[in-house]
Amino acid sequence: MGSHHIDTSAAITGIPRTVPGAVKGAAGAGILVGLAAFGYGMATHKDLAFAGFISNFMFWGGMAQGALMLVVAMTLAKARWGRPLKRFAEALGLMFPIMYALLLVFFLIGGLDVYPWMHEQMPPHKAIYLQPGFFVARQAVGLGILIALSLAFIRADLRADFGVAGAKLGDKAPAFWSRFTAGWQGDKVEVEAAASRMLTLAPAIAILYALVFSMMAVDLSMSLAPYWYANMFPAWYFASAFWSGLVGIAILSLTTRKWLGVEHLITSNVYHDIGKLTFGFTMFWGYTSFAQYLAIWYGNMTEEIGFILLRTEVEPWASLFRVVVSLCFLVPFATLLSRGIKKIPSAYLAITSLIAVGIFLERFWVVMPSVQHEADLVTPLVITAGMGLGFLGLFAMVTTTFLSKVPALPVSDPMLQPDPEHVHVHPKHEGHAH
Repeated sequence: MGSHHIDTSAAITGIPRTVPGAVKGAAGAGILVGLAAFGYGMATHKDLAFAGFISNFMFWGGMAQGALMLVVAMTLAKARWGRPLKRFAEALGLMFPIMYALLLVFFLIGGLDVYPWMHEQMPPHKAIYLQPGFFVARQAVGLGILIALSLAFIRADLRADFGVAGAKLGDKAPAFWSRFTAGWQGDKVEVEAAASRMLTLAPAIAILYALVFSMMAVDLSMSLAPYWYANMFPAWYFASAFWSGLVGIAILSLTTRKWLGVEHLITSNVYHDIGKLTFGFTMFWGYTSFAQYLAIWYGNMTEEIGFILLRTEVEPWASLFRVVVSLCFLVPFATLLSRGIKKIPSAYLAITSLIAVGIFLERFWVVMPSVQHEADLVTPLVITAGMGLGFLGLFAMVTTTFLSKVPALPVSDPMLQPDPEHVHVHPKHEGHAH
């Protein structure tokens, strides 16, 4: 009964770490490329630049908040398997407030002009909902509340970790940790208080995530084609955002765990587990995508069928559709069926990277045909992908900076340790007594 204690000292020693110069350089270059792509788009194809931002926001914002939702889900389920990935999920989650700020800037610089309902007379029932002031207020308030609760959730976890790790680091602990640990009441009390606070916040965050991300999907993405609607689309989006979060966590942890000195603590079994969950959401994406397509296809209603036909039957979108299905479903379904491949870091990193590209292209495929009315895929893709490199650079810079200054594992979390009540049954080998 019971298991060996996990020594988390490797996650604490060496703090603060130095972000490798190559990472800083690549991140900075990516940001410059992103700014250049947006600037080029604004100068030559303003609508495509705005649509490119929306596509990127739906991808990167979904990945950031979706990653944090894994921690929320583990808190609610009292799951142990994914605790070594907790800090990486929080690092990605801290990007969502930045994405939120960029969304507000997007509104301020006239981003709403890309939406057709800003220039057309809409039916009364849609005109009431699609009003600029109401539109912006919904996003600002809904996402703002979700962010506030998410930051409170992350802060509770960091406070406990900073207090426990700070006692071991002493004067070497970063100065900003003290702002989190003011009024420290002792390890036991604080760890229990953090767990209680996170468990209180988790249900509210989960419910709000589903509601707000559903609204975000309808407003930011679906209303680009204001006469089209699909009941499954909002749930399809927030579920796939969670899926992209799992992919983001895998990529971030696999590329940074050696630098953080915790490679031996995030084992192949952890990636096997998150790989199984990723595989499950791959199938869910395939199922919900086909379910939406099938219902619209056999219904053949004017309001719905045009959206699907444009994206699946008309070039250049039809070819992109086949690429999206391959990267988001066929390839990961075929590869993640293997138990062993999920345990090979390089192989699993390659698969999750392909899935990330697939989801990025899927967001582009959903958004861009509503704005690009010419048979030109290259221009919008270059603008959107260029901006995507900018967001990738921003994500790399923020997450590595954060991870360099905090414990790489949730060192105060008792759920990181094996369950003391768990019974390990080992088969009896012939000739050996147990």
